[in-house]
Amino acid sequence: MTKRTKGKKLVYISENLIDGVAKISRTRGESIGKVIEDSLKEAILVSQDGYDVKQVSDYFKVMQAHRVLGGVFVPSGVLDSLIEAVYPNGREQLITRFFESGRWHGKYLKERFEKPIEAFKSFLELSRWDLNEVEVKEQANSIKVRCVSTVLTREGTELLAKFIEGIMDGLSHKTTKADFMKGLIVLESEF
Repeated sequence: MTKRTKGKKLVYISENLIDGVAKISRTRGESIGKVIEDSLKEAILVSQDGYDVKQVSDYFKVMQAHRVLGGVFVPSGVLDSLIEAVYPNGREQLITRFFESGRWHGKYLKERFEKPIEAFKSFLELSRWDLNEVEVKEQANSIKVRCVSTVLTREGTELLAKFIEGIMDGLSHKTTKADFMKGLIVLESEF
């Protein structure tokens, strides 16, 4: 029995892209064809999972920013327990810390990303707050943020709201409305 291989097709690619791929192939010690083929295989897998390569690239950049900013993944049950233990006597301190951490994140997003509001939305979508819905609408001179979670505690919701308010401050936006209740945050800010 002979193994049948599929034929190859010629695809025209811009010279700039080929130069970039050539640089990658030299670094990896692989052929240009292998780098392109591997990249296309991954793009197909990502697409089959319902994403596009641009979205995955954006998510990766946001995850790198999260790492740079000192973010860690903690199981939500552990985080909830810690917040529950500290919250009764340390509420004000926690609120201040979450706001300041948000400010730092906002300033970093503003400096690091060409479109910091889009990066902010991706950051919320990827965060470990177990958000079911994230909406960030940029209008003429304002931004509206809405987050919904079916599992977020009231305390966790308040702290996330302060974190988001801090991010907006770090992005040089003044919060004009900040409402929250268990599992729901609505925040509006203007430039």
